[in-house]
Amino acid sequence: MAMVVDSHEHETRNTVVPAAPYAARPPSPPSILIPAPNVKASQAIVCVPRFSNVDPLTLSAPDLEIITQSKPQKAYDSVGDWTWEDRRKAHEILDFLWLGPSTVARDQGFLKENGFSMILAARDARLAEARLLGVDRAIKELELSAATIDVQDLQDLIHRLDDAVALINKHMLEFYHNQILLQKDSPNGQDKTVIDKSKFRRGKVLVFCETGNDRSAILVVAYLMAVYGMDMIQACQFVNYRRFCVSLDEPSKQMLQTYEGLLVARKTVNKHTLQNSHNISLGTSRITKRGIMDTMDDDDDDDIMQEAADFELDRDRYTDRRPFVPFVDQN
Repeated sequence: MAMVVDSHEHETRNTVVPAAPYAARPPSPPSILIPAPNVKASQAIVCVPRFSNVDPLTLSAPDLEIITQSKPQKAYDSVGDWTWEDRRKAHEILDFLWLGPSTVARDQGFLKENGFSMILAARDARLAEARLLGVDRAIKELELSAATIDVQDLQDLIHRLDDAVALINKHMLEFYHNQILLQKDSPNGQDKTVIDKSKFRRGKVLVFCETGNDRSAILVVAYLMAVYGMDMIQACQFVNYRRFCVSLDEPSKQMLQTYEGLLVARKTVNKHTLQNSHNISLGTSRITKRGIMDTMDDDDDDDIMQEAADFELDRDRYTDRRPFVPFVDQN
């Protein structure tokens, strides 16, 4: 049976035009601008390790002190001294954490001279089976600890950021504890642990990928966020001051912003949980059983108040808003 097309409907379609440009795709998230730091040219960006900025279930206060030595970290603007060849070098982001390309991980002289104790590779999962001969040789001859974070894409990488942070912290703590000596016959008659300061050597980690500006840079930014409590923009600014060639693309910044939200939420929940546990152990938290009617009344009141608040917030969007018709008939 032949389909009959209404000529009037066809004419109407030809006279209807969009009132404004539009795209037939889902909207993109807004771009994340990393502004220049709000400091003078000669001033440094400073980050200070504080236990209040850390998730208490991932690091204890003593562990944080061992890892960071409670030292403030400073980053000065390096753009004035930067040269094109500097992108092939590794750069000190923290006094125990460096960032660079894979070529420096093969340089045994560089690794030995700077006293690295661990190298952490951020690799494409498709290259996981390939062996980096120069890197493997350096690991063996210098007796370095080594670890890899193999990822397929950014979605995979966000699930491995916590692993990378934990690997670095674990190495720093183990390297410290391996140098502890047991001192017997102490003055108070009890054995105690000490460190021979004349021989003490602090752990140092090199994080690298092919360029030193991609996956490895993301891991280092995430480390600053997780251990030093910096937000995503502050961490990116700090890393960029230390290694000027790092310029994360938009999907990477979006992913790190998501990770920041996860860190904040997890830290808030864990602090609240530990505080409640502490209060209960001290007997300061008393839970009284509520009646069912009290619960129902409170729930109803909360729902009403929430609906009213949501309505007020939503109504603000339409205040002084001009009418808009997406399509216009030119007839």
